[in-house]
Amino acid sequence: MKDDSELKIDDAWSDVSTPLPKRRRVESHNGKSVRILLGILLLLVFAAGIFYFFSRQSTGSDAGLLQSKVATLEQKVTGLEKQLAELQGKISTAGPDPALLRRVDALSQKVEALEKQEPRAAEPKVKPSAPPKPAAATEKQYHTVQKGETLLGISKRYGISVEQLRKLNNLSADKPLRAGQKLQVSTGR
Repeated sequence: MKDDSELKIDDAWSDVSTPLPKRRRVESHNGKSVRILLGILLLLVFAAGIFYFFSRQSTGSDAGLLQSKVATLEQKVTGLEKQLAELQGKISTAGPDPALLRRVDALSQKVEALEKQEPRAAEPKVKPSAPPKPAAATEKQYHTVQKGETLLGISKRYGISVEQLRKLNNLSADKPLRAGQKLQVSTGR
């Protein structure tokens, strides 16, 4: 009977173990998913390696390009330094310009001659325009306004009041003068 009980246990065990193939199928399905994910991961790593390799090469060529440009610039700087040295050599060996020396001598002689002359009375650089000579009693006299002139300055120059200037020229107190404007400064009496 032991054999029967063992058989029964085995049968009981076999009853319990019958659902195992289904579990294996589920597990095997999970195994396939893991394999697929692992394959995708390997593919991504491989693609990243290729990308890194190509990007590394392009920066390497950029570095080579930069080095060649730096070398070219260094050559140009060396050439410019040689030209500068040549120019400095020419400047140091060449004496002063003879034409320039003659001009300086001529100017100094003129200055000495002017100093020896009798000193003249100091004349102002800007001569104020003298009031025009009195015109005939029947003529009217006019003044052209210059930049910066005022009614007060013009009235003092011609010896009339500001109010008279305004009346003669129909000017209001709030209207400014313009450069080039003609003003009557005498009545012509």
